[in-house]
Amino acid sequence: MATTLLTGATGTVGSSLASLLKKKGHQLVYLVRPKDGQNAKDRLVDNSFVLEGDITRPHLGINVQERRKWKKKIDKILNCAASIKLDGGFSETTSQVNIEGVRNLLQFAEELKIPEFHQVSTVYVSGSADYFSEEDFDIGQTSRNHYEQTKREAEQLVRAWKYGRYSIYRLGIVVGAYNNGYIPTFNGYYVFASSLWHLRNTLLGKNEQEMKRYEREGVSLDLDRMLTLPIYLNFAPNSTLNIIPVDWASDIVSELVAVPAKRKVFHIVHPSPRRARWVNDVSLKHLGIKGFYYGDFADFSSRSLLGRLQKIYNRSTLQYIPYITHESRFEVANAPYVLGERYRLPPEIDEIFIVTILDYAKSVDFGRRKQKIKAVEA
Repeated sequence: MATTLLTGATGTVGSSLASLLKKKGHQLVYLVRPKDGQNAKDRLVDNSFVLEGDITRPHLGINVQERRKWKKKIDKILNCAASIKLDGGFSETTSQVNIEGVRNLLQFAEELKIPEFHQVSTVYVSGSADYFSEEDFDIGQTSRNHYEQTKREAEQLVRAWKYGRYSIYRLGIVVGAYNNGYIPTFNGYYVFASSLWHLRNTLLGKNEQEMKRYEREGVSLDLDRMLTLPIYLNFAPNSTLNIIPVDWASDIVSELVAVPAKRKVFHIVHPSPRRARWVNDVSLKHLGIKGFYYGDFADFSSRSLLGRLQKIYNRSTLQYIPYITHESRFEVANAPYVLGERYRLPPEIDEIFIVTILDYAKSVDFGRRKQKIKAVEA
């Protein structure tokens, strides 16, 4: 099997991919940076081959002796490292990781004679487009935030790479594993559910007198502990939400990484995504929340309790609004063609699956409670 330099092994997709690739016999070399007082090796369960480095630094921060040691001994780079922060306040960090990091990795590949580069990207480089094929790149679409723009610029760097071959994997919205809901971080889809789940728990802690104030504004808890919360949620009526289980996405990428790079783009998405409102309806029903409205109009006084609740929700979800108001339709052709019988469709996104991923999220309070880290187990 090929020797692969893997970045982002401590992240959601990278950790899942690392476990799968090891099980399939790949030799992995992990590029890991020290963090929060931990050295690189201490951050991984499997620390047999770890390079301490940082993709934002020239030569990845690896000294010349170590680089010479690995020259011509690595067959592929699989880049799962990324900053997924949408907030413009983190734009400098996001650019450093998503753009300069890719540039440094490509230069590193050339120096060490690594012939293949595999880039994990996002289908949301599609931005404002209505339809996006695997051949599409710049079709006049507008990026909706700095994250999308940086991932698009990273793709441009990879596509322009002349030294070797590349493959680009554009993923949908990654959520928990299909069978047990496990995921190490909670962003994207989870933000909408988490904000209302924590709001519900706060109201459950109110005393009877405090709750009477809320009840006068239509906020109430029934005997089944269902929360009636008449605020407005800005989910567009026809927009879809392309959520995919992390274990399925990792399995497909692991199969594609084993294939020689094709200078192709692969959409790792659900071919039949659910509408965003359906996902939200099922999610909030399971979380014990009802009585909300769909729309972007909330005529509440900013001083009212209901107005304050609306403001809290709006503030916590604002940066993710583009993903529940517009989503492109995505072509899925290259992965089934290249993998043939090894390709499998993603599981259906049904109510049972939504309940599974939310039950796990609740069990760790959407990441606020310590959870077992399953990253890169031997």
